[in-house]
Amino acid sequence: MKVSLKAMAAAVLLVLPGAAQAQVDASVPLNIVSNPFPTNGTGYPASGRAGGFLADFTIDFPETPGATFDDYLVWCIDPDRSIRVPGGPYTYSAYKAFDFAANTNFGGANGYDLTVGDMKRIVGLVSDLHTNWASYSEFHRVRRQGSIWALFRGETPVLSNLAEANLSGWYVLYNGQNQTLVTYVPEPSSAALVLTGVALLMLMASMRRRSA
Repeated sequence: MKVSLKAMAAAVLLVLPGAAQAQVDASVPLNIVSNPFPTNGTGYPASGRAGGFLADFTIDFPETPGATFDDYLVWCIDPDRSIRVPGGPYTYSAYKAFDFAANTNFGGANGYDLTVGDMKRIVGLVSDLHTNWASYSEFHRVRRQGSIWALFRGETPVLSNLAEANLSGWYVLYNGQNQTLVTYVPEPSSAALVLTGVALLMLMASMRRRSA
């Protein structure tokens, strides 16, 4: 049975983005540069001051391999692991935040398996804390950071009724040894996917003409 080019085009546009969604870069080199957003967390007095770091790292996205980020904000979400400031190089794996929560068994060192809802609330807290850092007192900062850590460990956060943020563009850097970090990275351009789809369609059209 013959398949029309329009049907094949639809298949390309549907399948390729789906494959990109699950992409993981297993070797992300990262250096911590500074800690301009330091804070403790309520309920975690032994964790020291963490919060937001500036880091240099490179992620090999399938569409844009070798995407480099200098002095880029990454935020700690793990109270049980640590990094030096400055420090590195560390080697991380990069996951889309949704995939990290939905498709892996990664979470707190206590064995808790993070959920998508947990991750949405963590990202909401991180975004709020960074955006409103200057206007928040230390009291408000530590309550938010403590709630981030509690969610990562599956514990009850000190803050209630937390909003769930959109995870689009958010990534998790994880290696199970050093601090687990989240970062907002602009989504790679879809231009490469479109070009791949066009090339595939041209190839299929050529094969169809030769077989006619």
